[in-house]
Amino acid sequence: MTLQQAIWRSTGNPFVDMGQEMMLALARVNQPEELTSEAVEPLVPRLVNLYFHPAWNKTMYSIFPNSPLTNPATKHRQQTYLDLLRHWLSLATHPQGDVITDTACTACGDPAQLYLYRTFFPMADAEGGNFQSYNVAGMPFCGACALAVQFMPLGVAKVGGRLALPQFSDSLAQYNWSEWCWKQTLVSETTDATGPVDAGTARGVNAFFALIERLLRESADREMPDSSITLYLFTNYNQGPNVELHYLPTEIFRFIKQAMSPSLQRAWQQVVRRGYRPKSQKVDPEVLDEADRLKKQTNQVYEHLLQDRSISANFVDHQQRRCIGDWLLFKAYLKEVRGMDEQRLESLRTLGDRIAEIMRNKRKRLLFMERTGHKGEFLEQLYRLAKDAAATGQSRPLITFDELVQDVFPHDPQKYESWREVKWLLLFRVYEVLYDELRTDTEWTTGDETEETIEEVVG
Repeated sequence: MTLQQAIWRSTGNPFVDMGQEMMLALARVNQPEELTSEAVEPLVPRLVNLYFHPAWNKTMYSIFPNSPLTNPATKHRQQTYLDLLRHWLSLATHPQGDVITDTACTACGDPAQLYLYRTFFPMADAEGGNFQSYNVAGMPFCGACALAVQFMPLGVAKVGGRLALPQFSDSLAQYNWSEWCWKQTLVSETTDATGPVDAGTARGVNAFFALIERLLRESADREMPDSSITLYLFTNYNQGPNVELHYLPTEIFRFIKQAMSPSLQRAWQQVVRRGYRPKSQKVDPEVLDEADRLKKQTNQVYEHLLQDRSISANFVDHQQRRCIGDWLLFKAYLKEVRGMDEQRLESLRTLGDRIAEIMRNKRKRLLFMERTGHKGEFLEQLYRLAKDAAATGQSRPLITFDELVQDVFPHDPQKYESWREVKWLLLFRVYEVLYDELRTDTEWTTGDETEETIEEVVG
């Protein structure tokens, strides 16, 4: 089948495209252009039967309200819905028949064949023609797009009372998501106990990362290309339809992929655990397990990643003077997300080694470094450390001029310039090198972690 003859193809509409992806997964084909009416026809009764399972049918109230799926006033609901979908399949098979004159489909641009309102298309116009062009009811669609949207719920996840629909910029990554959801659908078809994938929390940002991490963990055997992701968090209830968008850039997804590798996954969870912030200080974090914290607490690691704010402070425990995670994870974050190149990272890590040797005998330098709250204070501590190094008779200066302007305080706009990023990297390396000594050291303590450590301010 050529592209010109194809019934279904990518449209850019997240609801339509997700429906098509799930049709692909159920039909076991790779591209929308490979879908034929013969391949889709047996999927329709299969879909209808699934949607009338109790766990799935309950979800339909927030996706297709007042449709035959949910409206008790509709006679023979299951058969009515099945007949409707079969009619739309017939329209899709004959795209030139029953067209609306001079009207294009909202999603794909082909001649429109029917009008849909929110009952059958989330976030569309309400039923009735008030305030709409030519007093028409709903939005124009072709039969192919109308049918595709009915498969869309198979590719969404529950986030409390809302639903999450991820749209990947890379087609293979989107395919991997639909394949993962398809596996959950197979379970649903054999038991009435399961509905859509549950993110385990009503918090949108927590849910976004939890779903991505779960996808990567459970699809480790599949190639996962780099991709940006837009998450549509929506509800389509009659009285309160709403949509909330979250965007994850490609570089953050690339970092999360590395963080979820078998060798780094445990270290990443340690960093994530540092990000949970209870609403009340009276809550003992040790009382809550990971599932409870995901459900009940905001996670600043996740929040800051989406806000393009640094999470470097979460890689060090300022109070216990220890590293969180490991160097390979921290390095991946600084490289992929903060834009540090390999040469700069190694230069700063080596500088950390030299500083650690000075602090081994001058613990006050560590205490002062930890307490620096401004760029000027940080620069002063580096100056004092440089004097200490010179006093020992070292032939090499602690920091050369080139290292100072290229690595510590670079002025290249392509490099990340925050001095705090450098501070946390140096402290990470000092804690790593001096771990044994610091673990048994009782002479110097930093006291409670400062607010600056937890709520990092870009300087």
